[in-house]
Amino acid sequence: MGAACWLWNYLKRSGASGFLLPLSGGDSSSVAAIVGCMSQLVVKEIANGDEQVKADAIRIGNYIDGQVPTDSKEFAQHIFYTVFMGSDNSSADSRRRSRALSKEVGSWHLDVSIDGVISSLLSLFQTLTGKQLHNKENGGTNVENAALRNIQARTRMVIAFMLASLLPWVHNKPGFYLVLSSTTADEGLCGNLTK
Repeated sequence: MGAACWLWNYLKRSGASGFLLPLSGGDSSSVAAIVGCMSQLVVKEIANGDEQVKADAIRIGNYIDGQVPTDSKEFAQHIFYTVFMGSDNSSADSRRRSRALSKEVGSWHLDVSIDGVISSLLSLFQTLTGKQLHNKENGGTNVENAALRNIQARTRMVIAFMLASLLPWVHNKPGFYLVLSSTTADEGLCGNLTK
């Protein structure tokens, strides 16, 4: 509950219109659950008569014409986007889990393939260097394998920040979304963090 309260406080002070979370179908689900808990707490406080929470929720959620959040999933849909950025390496289970999780917490959910972007970057690299990258399973080196993983991670990061900047505009809302992420210590130390 502490993390959910911290997220709400940070969202209020940031001037943002909500959150965007890239979902992997794995550890990012814990962050989605925290936002879901936050939405439940906000709606509960509104029901208990907290006028400040109500005013903040109306402002952040861009409610109009006297609308007030009364349902946590409906509130989440106003302030929370999730996106699954799959590739050829993504499993159908990861995609399914991401979609199910977004439905459970009430987020708007996008599902996009990043293969085209990665292919363009690899083609650019080959044009510049004359070298073609291969993953380890196809005879590539550790350096190539790490580079391919990082290209995917950085591509996901760029797409996440692009969406966080532009989705409010797409929906005629003011502001921007804060990008949330999750990682393991191993990923952070190795530079494989995808935000």
